[in-house]
Amino acid sequence: MTSPIRAVISDLDGVVWRGEAPIPEAVATLSGWSARGVPLAFVTNNSACSAQEFATRLQGLGIAVDPGHVITPIEALDALLRDRHAGARVYVIGAEALSDAVRAAGATVVTGPEADVVVLGTDYGLSFEKLRIATNALLGGAVLVATNPDTLSPVADGFEPCVGSLVALFKAAVPGLETIVLGKPQPALLRAAMARLGAAAHETVMIGDQVSTDIRAAEAAGVRGFRITTNPHQVARPDDPLHEVIDRLDEIAPA
Repeated sequence: MTSPIRAVISDLDGVVWRGEAPIPEAVATLSGWSARGVPLAFVTNNSACSAQEFATRLQGLGIAVDPGHVITPIEALDALLRDRHAGARVYVIGAEALSDAVRAAGATVVTGPEADVVVLGTDYGLSFEKLRIATNALLGGAVLVATNPDTLSPVADGFEPCVGSLVALFKAAVPGLETIVLGKPQPALLRAAMARLGAAAHETVMIGDQVSTDIRAAEAAGVRGFRITTNPHQVARPDDPLHEVIDRLDEIAPA
């Protein structure tokens, strides 16, 4: 017998919105849960915005959420730099929020290949020059840190390549390259969310649209995983973790 659902952790991209377009049914359901006081957190692999910026966007949709309950790979980056790369020189491919996090962790953002660490996130200003600089930094021994392993990200009119696609590019260019992945499927962000919600794993669910990240993170964190069928490119595989499949968020009934 499964335990009652007392806390909900949800992905953002592909669950709450696709690119700039909200998913109306999901917004209505999440708004209702937040109004009822259901403990609710959001864990995203998207590093294009800060937690505060994502929280503001959610609040604008009528979903009441504290910024502290929105968790992104930027938090994991801060911990990684402080613990393992204190004072490092860091080349960033990503949004300004990533560069801000690097500086806040006491590291130095550099603009050339003389880097100890290359941080790779979502970058809508990506250029061949940035790829060239990062490649030379990695060939020179820099560590590659990726905010997530996703190869595709859902947008309003389909999909766009995501960070995992760029990781594949760098692995093709740099023999033997290893990558540190910050976001899901690593369970750390889900565990942080549960700690902030004051929720135990057996009473928490994770909702996402990707088996390789959301559902595997749920399995690693010991929570029930629900995959919503907004991603038509998901193909069932024999080694997929056990999870439940839903077409709409309102198929879930928190206590």
